[in-house]
Amino acid sequence: MQVIKDIQHAWTLLETRKADTAYLPFWRQLLEMAALWGVRGIGPGYYLQARWWRPSVPFADKWAHTNRKEYNAFIDRWNARPYQKASQHKVVEKAVLQLLGVPTPEFIGFLHPNSGARADGTPLRGLDDLTRLCREMVGQKVCFKLVEGYGGAGFAAFSIGESGGQPVFVHPISGAETSIADWYAKASQDRDGYIVEHYLQQHEVLSNIHPNSVNTLRIWLYQARGEVKIAGAFLRVGRKGSLVDNTSSGGVFCPVDLKTGVLRYAANAKNPLQTMDSHPDTGGRIAGVQLPFWRECQDVAARAMQAFPHVNVAGVDVAIAIDGPKMIELNVRPDQIGCARIDLPLKQVDQWMRGG
Repeated sequence: MQVIKDIQHAWTLLETRKADTAYLPFWRQLLEMAALWGVRGIGPGYYLQARWWRPSVPFADKWAHTNRKEYNAFIDRWNARPYQKASQHKVVEKAVLQLLGVPTPEFIGFLHPNSGARADGTPLRGLDDLTRLCREMVGQKVCFKLVEGYGGAGFAAFSIGESGGQPVFVHPISGAETSIADWYAKASQDRDGYIVEHYLQQHEVLSNIHPNSVNTLRIWLYQARGEVKIAGAFLRVGRKGSLVDNTSSGGVFCPVDLKTGVLRYAANAKNPLQTMDSHPDTGGRIAGVQLPFWRECQDVAARAMQAFPHVNVAGVDVAIAIDGPKMIELNVRPDQIGCARIDLPLKQVDQWMRGG
């Protein structure tokens, strides 16, 4: 059984690091795992991801985390179902945020076979329109995002070059050229379309960690009675030259000290015991790094959540550009595993939101 192998692997690593890692006795961990799984429906895999072998985490806090059924009920209680989809279509999300003045990467257009348009209203509905747009943008860098994409799926970024008098897409890492016709032939198979934006130039502090991906903050927050609270945050950083930072695509996550905006460490999502002070591929320093514009990042996250009606809990993705934070995406049902990464007992949050 995989969970048994994961527990054995984690304990082996703990034993090898006993000199510098404080942890609960193995019998205590097993007892807690059994109680949480048998009574609360919170499995050993979540226990390991949350790194609950740490003596600093009270058992009462572990007990106050939610299982999958409770998590979905929590989201549906505080984010009204009829409104949940509004922020999940990137064009709708972009329109709402821009209307209310929340900073986002610069919008170029919506590529769609029937309703596509540039920001100025001119059509962006097929290969000819896309080629015309790219001809006007030679020398610039753009990105394409599926309007219904998740976890970095379908994301593409290119510099727009020129070859034989025609615009071409140039991969920002490899330098490989792709004809616009070839890219569009594949992209057009997704009938929901793409949002097209200017590629965001991230702050050098983030670029020093991993320059090839735009490394974004996942900020968890909630609100009730007119008060917004930041529950926790972690920075997501890409790996091995990847253009995306999602942990589901192999990226690492770096918890943030909420008071200071300082990164604490980096952790591998597939092996949460494996913590690092520096990026495993680039060597860029992570532990102790001060995030720029930290207060502004929290403000942008709060404004983004408040922009959408009947949304009271969210995981907001914020990038830090040279001139400050930019809202990337709002998730009204963020991956539950994020609660493990930021020590967030949702039952306590639920009690506060109910006025308890």
